[in-house]
Amino acid sequence: MPKRHRAMHLPCCLKMAVFILFFVPAAITKGNDASSHLSGAIENMTRQYLEQIENRLEKRLKDHAPTFSDSIRNGFINFSMLGPMANITSWTLETLGDSKTTRTCLFFVMPVVHWMSEPFLFPVETQGTPKETAREIQKLFRSMVDLHQQGFSVSLDNVGDVSLSLQNANAYQDYYLALIRQFAGTEKISELCMSLKLSALTFDLDAAVGTDKNAVAKQAQVKNAIVEMLQTASSVQGRRIFIRIDMEEYVYKAMTLKLFKEIVEQNPDLAVDDKGRLRLGVVIQAYLRDAAQDVRDLCVWAAGRGLRVPIRLVKGAYLEHEREIAAEKGIKCPVWNFKPSTDANYEAICDFMLKNLEMIEAAFATHNIRSQAHVMALADQYRIDKTYFEFQMLYGMGDAIKDVIVSMGYPMRKYIPAGSLARGLKYAGRRFSELAGDDNALARTMRGDFSVIDAAPGFTGAEDREDGRKVMAILNENI
Repeated sequence: MPKRHRAMHLPCCLKMAVFILFFVPAAITKGNDASSHLSGAIENMTRQYLEQIENRLEKRLKDHAPTFSDSIRNGFINFSMLGPMANITSWTLETLGDSKTTRTCLFFVMPVVHWMSEPFLFPVETQGTPKETAREIQKLFRSMVDLHQQGFSVSLDNVGDVSLSLQNANAYQDYYLALIRQFAGTEKISELCMSLKLSALTFDLDAAVGTDKNAVAKQAQVKNAIVEMLQTASSVQGRRIFIRIDMEEYVYKAMTLKLFKEIVEQNPDLAVDDKGRLRLGVVIQAYLRDAAQDVRDLCVWAAGRGLRVPIRLVKGAYLEHEREIAAEKGIKCPVWNFKPSTDANYEAICDFMLKNLEMIEAAFATHNIRSQAHVMALADQYRIDKTYFEFQMLYGMGDAIKDVIVSMGYPMRKYIPAGSLARGLKYAGRRFSELAGDDNALARTMRGDFSVIDAAPGFTGAEDREDGRKVMAILNENI
């Protein structure tokens, strides 16, 4: 470069150096200060909402003490989960659920089991004659009408875990088809929302994992089953029919999200209703380290197609299973090591979802009143109307919390396990374990002990903190 040009260029370099040395750090500091200020404001607002929930809940619990019958039932449940009794109870429920012969032999036990499970299940026999099934569904619809009048929305789940035979899988799908058809002839209900598990919709879901010829064929079978339900739903005009694909074990996660996208992409006329809303949605589990990446990917996918993807954000239900699998394989566990990390991840993803409501239909499923208060605070901070998102909670779990949330003007959807008692017994056992656990946050909250959920959660432990920083970087990327 000639000297004259070099002399003219030097002041520009100096100017750039001064800018980098002084103004850029100042701008970053200012940005960080603004971010910290916003985080502080949201946390203060979260505490205000949490205090409001606690005060209302404390009064609700005081004014609505359990009945004598409920107290006796709770005592039985607590006893059944006491020490070594817990394993016996779980084994008994699993055996009764899996074996018709055992249920027949122990017929005298079934009324007690039914009574203990009643608060958490809505028994609907799904394998009778068409007339019997119609009567059972009508009973369920009447309950839904009552709940709607109380201010609750409803999501139905054909309760049960893995289908143990092709016959089980066919009956599972037939029940959903019967629900849709009967809903079409019922004017009293404005919407029908259902949740389903792929492991119940098809026999041997493990065969669908992978990319080989047999796996692809099995995936096509799963997609065809869901498409058939969407075809039946598309015949009902003017009212909402919605199907949520539940998330199960981690081994099925990538396949579940892939099938969801493919069904929508390959069947746009069926997957989108007459109001432009998707008839199909998914679930994201916040206890997974890669949950934030999945939510962001879904958001980008929806944005590219002019859709809003319905996401139900949950904490996760297969914690011990995932840890056992990871330990057996000697791999890094896909779930967070510590509960506060799961809660921190949940709150971070809530923030992202509420910032991107033009691409996400948000449903926040949690029994943790701290998490609920945080969602309220975020919505308040971002000036989001209460009707633009909803809370969801399990039927029979934390009913006083549901009442409080509704009294504050927020939409609340009850997730109702409605199916045969036999298929629901394992599910009931999991609920027994939660309610009887001394360290369970919901159990303690329902006893008026709010200490376990007062503090703001954070990523805990070196590994979780490192992955937590990656989560925040992912969620802060532009769409």
